[in-house]
Amino acid sequence: MAVDYPPDSPTISPRKTLDTSAIQSPSPNGASAHDANTLSPNKSGSMHEKVARLSIHGIDPAERNLLKSLQDKASKNGDGSAPKRRRSSVMLHNNQSGSFSRKNSMTSMKVIKKKKKMNKPIEVKPFEKFLEKGISIKDIRDLTLFMMNATNNMPQWLTIRNRPHVPKMVVLFMPGLEPLDFGPGTFDKFSQIGAHGKKVVLMGDHLMKLIENSQTMPLTAPGSKNSLYSAYNSFINVGLTKNEKKEKKELLATKKVTIPDLVMTLDQLLENGYPIHPFTKGMTDEDRARNLEENNSRDDSDMWYNTIEFDHGGSHIFGLDCEMCLAGKDFVLTRVSVLDFQNNVMLDELVKPDVEITDYLTKYSGITKEKLDPVTTTLKDVQHKLLKLISSKDILIGHSLQSDLLTLKMRHPLIVDTAVIYDHKAGPPFKPALKYLASEYLGVSIQDHAGDGHDSVEDARTCIDLTKLKIENGLWFGLSINTENLFVRLAEKSGKRSLLLNGYVSKNFSGVDDHQGSNGEGHMSRQVRCTTDSEIFDNIEEHIEDFDIIVGRLRELEFVRGYAQRPMHLGPAPAETAEDVIAQTNSQLDRVYKKLPAGGMILLVSGSGDVRDYYKLMHDFNELNKEERTKARQEREGELSASVAKARDSVVSLIVKTERPE
Repeated sequence: MAVDYPPDSPTISPRKTLDTSAIQSPSPNGASAHDANTLSPNKSGSMHEKVARLSIHGIDPAERNLLKSLQDKASKNGDGSAPKRRRSSVMLHNNQSGSFSRKNSMTSMKVIKKKKKMNKPIEVKPFEKFLEKGISIKDIRDLTLFMMNATNNMPQWLTIRNRPHVPKMVVLFMPGLEPLDFGPGTFDKFSQIGAHGKKVVLMGDHLMKLIENSQTMPLTAPGSKNSLYSAYNSFINVGLTKNEKKEKKELLATKKVTIPDLVMTLDQLLENGYPIHPFTKGMTDEDRARNLEENNSRDDSDMWYNTIEFDHGGSHIFGLDCEMCLAGKDFVLTRVSVLDFQNNVMLDELVKPDVEITDYLTKYSGITKEKLDPVTTTLKDVQHKLLKLISSKDILIGHSLQSDLLTLKMRHPLIVDTAVIYDHKAGPPFKPALKYLASEYLGVSIQDHAGDGHDSVEDARTCIDLTKLKIENGLWFGLSINTENLFVRLAEKSGKRSLLLNGYVSKNFSGVDDHQGSNGEGHMSRQVRCTTDSEIFDNIEEHIEDFDIIVGRLRELEFVRGYAQRPMHLGPAPAETAEDVIAQTNSQLDRVYKKLPAGGMILLVSGSGDVRDYYKLMHDFNELNKEERTKARQEREGELSASVAKARDSVVSLIVKTERPE
């Protein structure tokens, strides 16, 4: 039956009806016997049922019992466990007036604040097996990407705990480092040193902080059984996945290119061994002064010329190629050809050297004694003609044109090199042959004249045609697209700022290689040309707060130990020994370590082992023609393999600043 409620009684929905047949007459204390049982806080019954019963009883004892039951239920479950969190649960609260109000249970619960997690020092621990067998350059690159938050894949050769949110990294390549520089007993791998022992950075007990926080292990330089590759190039080139290659190709295909886009930068010219014109873009007044001093110190300085600016009609883009013969161990000019951008021959001259030719290299040069005997044109004659034909504002196109300019003894600032704008099929650091490019992209066969040698006009025309094809198809054309620059990836994936320090980049700090990062910031990568190791360390200390990762190439030790010849553009060699260089590096590393924030990391990488035997063999092979070179490599294969193995045994020291953050 329907029930009429007093005006001041709590109500339930009018759509609900209750069966009240079981309700008995009140007991003397104001409640029925049935009520006394059903409203006991210890009796079972759903929350809904109890609220419904409360709504039809106005008797104080029943109200009190039921209210206590509901409050107990809200604070604990029937089994005494903590209440379960319910998304829309409510609690009944008895206010001072005796009426009930509803309040969200979440707002009534006491919120317990979590204690702020304490910053913990970084922990880096290479696995023991890698301390014995060594790691690769790829492993170092993977660690760099992980520390710079450009990937979540932790390298497999070590464990890292408490990776800092904003780490700093300094990666220093130092060719010339040897295992003995790290103290006796460094690695099992190097039998001449002995058992695996303490791990130090470099010899010197005064640098205890560095020593305590370092791990030194063997490193295998990139290469194969019979060849050695550049460790630095391998480090800065990140392999792309299949999807990444596709995306990159599609992106590059949308970018149009003009010939100024293909002109080599100053650092490209330096790295490829070009003679540097004083007005090359990126040269500073300091660079020009040093360049002038170096040029004037050459024994043949009076034979060298720089192209000059002048106005002229016709083409302002030229293709150039030269043929050379041998005079002792030096190449001498015997033919020069220049074509304009429409492939018209502007100059084609045979040249008579002023020294005796010992090998005409006819199979390659096409030059014979009979051809040169009646020639009276000299190198200086050709230089004067070129100076009147080509302005310093014109663009020269050629293939590995540094060889031609060195033989011509001329410097020019605007170069397009088809060995640079097209990739070798195996990717950097290899360079493609002109004959291969002509066949692969132009569908023509060149340098195939049955013993009559190369044709410099044909080669110059091929270079011009390849350049036109590149412009027509876009930046992606002719590129292997197998790798991506490490610093570009860091900028795009995690917005990291990179600073490059070595002797092959412009000294213009305003940025030679700027990239847009994921955070929208520009100028993500900067390059500074440093001619000494001290300049590199000075720049690290000065700019360590401005960049997330700094990569430098230290060269003094490899020059002192004869691992490499000192380039002319780096100036005269200082009078110091290997011990002097190591002692100075210790001190400079200590200064950098102190500048690093907690969690910062230094990687000191030799990049290669003792390369002297390998480079000597390569020099011997390069003195031979192609057929003789192939035969010599076969005959000396065992010697070559041994020299490569020796050159690939290198070292890396991992230094981590583990102090607890303040």
